[in-house]
Amino acid sequence: MKVTVEELPKSRIAYFRNVGEYGGKQNQKLMASFKKWAKLNGVFDDATILGIPQDNPEIVPKEACRYDVCVIINKDLIVTKPAHIGEFSGGKYAVFLVDHTKEAISEFWGNIFSEIKRNNLSIKAQPIIERYTAQMITKHLCEILVPIR
Repeated sequence: MKVTVEELPKSRIAYFRNVGEYGGKQNQKLMASFKKWAKLNGVFDDATILGIPQDNPEIVPKEACRYDVCVIINKDLIVTKPAHIGEFSGGKYAVFLVDHTKEAISEFWGNIFSEIKRNNLSIKAQPIIERYTAQMITKHLCEILVPIR
C-alpha cells in the first residue's frame, strides 16, 4: 500500500451532516443530496470533497454518530441551505489512494495500522477522513487521510 504525506491547510467548508449509524443507505442518501446541492451551487466540478466521521462508534452510541460530507469553498461563497458553514482544521496526513469499493475499503481497514507502523508514522487522535474529487468519483477511487504527528 503506497502512502504519501501531505500538510493540508485550514479551510472553509460547506457541509451536510447525517446523525446515525455510519455506512449504508443513510450515507449514500446524504452524499446524493450533497452532490445535488454542490452542482446547483457551482462547487462540484473542481471540488475537493471530504467525508468526516465526527465520532468514535466504540464510544458514542451508533444512533448518535455524526458524519459530515463537506466541500472546501472559498471565503466569498454564499452558502445556501440546507448546507452549513464550517471550518476544516487542516494538519498533517498520511494519504492512501484506495478503490472505492466495499472490498477495497475493508482491506484498507484491515491493513492500516500495520501500514502506519511500517512507515514509522504516529496517528493523532482526530478523525480519519475520506477525500474525493469529481474525477476520482468517476474512476471509483478515494483517498483516505490518516491524521499523523
